Amino acid sequence: MNGSLVFGGFVNEESKYKVIGIPLEVSTTFREGTKWAPLEIRRASAYIEFRSSLTGLDVDEIGFHDLGDIPLVLADLRKNLEIIEDYLKEVEGVPIILGGEHSITYSAVKALEPECLLVLDAHLDLRDECLGQKWSHATWLRRLLEEVELRVIVAGARAYVKEEVEFVKKKGIKVITVPAMVPELVSSCESLYLSLDMDFFDPSVAPGVSNPEPDGYAFGDLLTLLQGLYKTELIGMDVVEVSPPYDTGTTSVLAARAIVEAVAASEL
Repeated sequence: MNGSLVFGGFVNEESKYKVIGIPLEVSTTFREGTKWAPLEIRRASAYIEFRSSLTGLDVDEIGFHDLGDIPLVLADLRKNLEIIEDYLKEVEGVPIILGGEHSITYSAVKALEPECLLVLDAHLDLRDECLGQKWSHATWLRRLLEEVELRVIVAGARAYVKEEVEFVKKKGIKVITVPAMVPELVSSCESLYLSLDMDFFDPSVAPGVSNPEPDGYAFGDLLTLLQGLYKTELIGMDVVEVSPPYDTGTTSVLAARAIVEAVAASEL
């Protein structure tokens, strides 16, 4: 890869943080473009500063080992999810995934088996079906929780339907609207997987997403949430649902910056 196509602009093969692009776009229901997100997030990452505003750490000194993109098949979501899960099981280190639609997280959690899952998302993604499909970006968390037992915390959800609320109660999922509550909730987790759907942010902050929802969060709210990583082990994360055609690059910059801050927080 040339510098602009490697996360951060350079490769540190000794880093435990393994960047993996997953340009998955099969079940998108509104705005298209998530398949271009890994490319644009990498491009943006090469031109931002890597000093963490949250911790003061210089993440350039930690670095990333960019492994490139996972080869996928066309128009077969279930097959792609199997490919992703099998690939991630073989990764040595902490996967940092550049998505891609949110269904990616299903495979990542299956592969890495964290004790806790922290999802930052405007949506609950707990529908039983979406447009007649059992498997999609809007159903992945329900499918996951039908198969595995883990603690789930969702922060930022503000767009959901009645059946999802009922499932939340049934499974005991913590749905949080106040970012400052998250660090205490995750502090008891032995291992944590973090999934950041970029529609967590308000569209005025991150316009280039697949399903924008008003009344979202600011970058400072993310920094508050990430303080929860001080006391737990981050075993993987993804940034998903960036749709580059719908802004001028701002959302990709924000996605890259979020990765820098999450890694810095996990190093404390």
